Amino acid sequence: MLTVTIALTPIVAASVIQGMERAKSDTAEVHARLIETAHTAGNSEENMLAAAEQISRALANLPSVRDADKDCNRALSDALKGLSFFTNIARIDAKGRVVCAANPLAMDRDVSHYAVWKQAMAGRDFVLSERMVSPLTDQPVITGMLPLLKDGAAAGAIALGIDVRWLDYMVHTSLLPEGSVVAIFDRNGAMIAANNSPIAYSVFAKPVLGGNAVESATDAQGHVWTYATAPLLGKDVFVGFAMRQSSLFGATYIHVGTDFVLPILMIVLTWLAIWIGTERQVTRWIVQLRRISMAYRSGHYAIRPSLDDAPLEFGQLGEALSAMADSIQERDRNLREAVAQKTVLVREVHHRVKNNLQIVMSLLNLQSGRLRDPSAQSALRQAQSRINALALVHRTLHEIEDQSLVQLDRLLTDLTQKTCEGFGGERPGLQVETAMVPRLVESHIAVPLALFATEALTNIFKHAYPGARGGRIRVMLKPAGDNELSLSVEDDGVGFDTGSAKAETSIGVQLISTFAQQVGGRVITRSTRGIGTIVELRFPDPAAAPAAEASAG
Repeated sequence: MLTVTIALTPIVAASVIQGMERAKSDTAEVHARLIETAHTAGNSEENMLAAAEQISRALANLPSVRDADKDCNRALSDALKGLSFFTNIARIDAKGRVVCAANPLAMDRDVSHYAVWKQAMAGRDFVLSERMVSPLTDQPVITGMLPLLKDGAAAGAIALGIDVRWLDYMVHTSLLPEGSVVAIFDRNGAMIAANNSPIAYSVFAKPVLGGNAVESATDAQGHVWTYATAPLLGKDVFVGFAMRQSSLFGATYIHVGTDFVLPILMIVLTWLAIWIGTERQVTRWIVQLRRISMAYRSGHYAIRPSLDDAPLEFGQLGEALSAMADSIQERDRNLREAVAQKTVLVREVHHRVKNNLQIVMSLLNLQSGRLRDPSAQSALRQAQSRINALALVHRTLHEIEDQSLVQLDRLLTDLTQKTCEGFGGERPGLQVETAMVPRLVESHIAVPLALFATEALTNIFKHAYPGARGGRIRVMLKPAGDNELSLSVEDDGVGFDTGSAKAETSIGVQLISTFAQQVGGRVITRSTRGIGTIVELRFPDPAAAPAAEASAG
C-alpha cells in the first residue's frame, strides 16, 4: 500500500494543479458569462437608444426639418406621436437656439450652454447627455443629439428627450437571474436607472466604465459582489450587471474541492482494491474491456473481447458489449437505408412537382396565345413567371444531394435569366446584370426570395420602360452588415412616387411585403422619377447564424 501511495503521488499533485487551473478557467468563464449577461441585460435599453438615433437620422433627411421651414413643427410633432418614451423632438440652429419643436414650450430656448450641445457640435455622430431634469416636464431625461452637417461644418442639430422613467421601467421588467442587480449609467458614472437602487448605489458607487470590465465591490451589508460593465451606445451610456460572488462561484468551489478530495479518495479505494483482488483477477480484464469500449466509441464494432479465462462477471459484461455492438451495427444499417430511401423519395417529389409546374406553364402559354386582351396576356405572363420561380426551386432541389439546402446565387441567376427571357426577350435595348455572393439557404427561405425577385423584375418590365425604351437592370445579392444579406433589384427606368396610394396598395407591392415577412426581412424601396427604382430586401444572413451559435458556445 505504501508503494501504491508513492506511485499515486504524481496523480495527486496533478489533480491539485488541475484544481487550480480549473479555478482559473471557471473564473474566466464566469467573467465572460457576466459580460455577456451585461450585454443581454441592456438589450431593450440599447434598442431604445438605437431607435432614438435612427429616428434622429430619419428626421435629419427631411427637407422641412433640415431647412427648419414652416412645416418643421408639424413634422416633428407627427414623428413624436406614438413614441411614449420620448418627451420632445427639436431642431436646433447653429447658434444653439431651438427653431422648431414637437413641444411648443421649447421654442426659442437656448441650449448652447449644455455640454451635450458642445459635444455634438465638436463631432459627427449621435451623442447622449448625462441624466438631467427637463425644463419642460420637470422629469428626469437624457438628451440625444445628432449634428446636422453642411459643407463639412455643423449647421445645427436634431435633439430628442428620452424619458428616464422608461429606462427605469425596462430595467425593472427585464428577465434576469434571481438576486442580480442591473443599472444604467451615463458617461460620468452617474446612475440613470436600476432594478434595485439601494444595492446598486453601493455596488456601483465607483463603476469602472470604458469597456467590458469585470470588477468587485462590497455592499452596505458586507456582501461581496462581482459586476461587469458594457457600453450600450458609444461612450455615452453603459450598463452594469452584478451578482454575489457566492452565487457566481458556488460551482467553482465545488469543482475545486472535488479536485482536492478525489485524490485522497482514490488512494483509499486503491488500498481496498488491493485487499479485494489482484491484477490478474481484475485489472487486466478491465483494461481489455476498456480497449474494446474505446474501439466501439471509434466505430470499430467488429472487434470482440476475448474473455474465456476471465471471471464470470467480466464474461457477462463482454457478451453484453458484443450484443450492444451488433445492435448498433444493425441500427446504423437500417438508418442508412432509411435515409437513402427518403432522399430518393424527396428528389422524386421535387422532380414531379417541377414537371407539373412546367405543364401548368405550358397550359398558361397556350391560353395566353388565344387571348387578344393585352391586360389578360400580361396577367397570364405574371402567373407564368411566378410558377417558373417555384419550378426553378424544385429543379434545384432535385439536382442537389442535400435536399434541404439551395444554392441561392445560382437559383437567382437562373431565375433572372428566365424572367428576362419571358418579358424582355423582344427588347434588345434592355441589359440585365447579376452580381451574387455564394450562399446556401434552406428551401423554405429560397422560395419567397425567388418569388420576391420574380415580382420585382415583373414590375420593372411592366412599368419601368414604357414603349421601346432601353436601359439596364441589375440584380444583386450581397452582405449588408449586421449579419444581414441584401437582395436588390435595380433599374434606371422612369421611376414612380413611392408615397402614392396606388403604389402602396398595388398587388405587386403587397406580394413583395409578404415575401419579405416570410424570410424575416424588410423591404426598402427608393425611386426617383426619371432616374430609376431600387427595391431592396434585407434579411438575416443564414451564414451568420452558425458563427453566432459557435461564438455563443
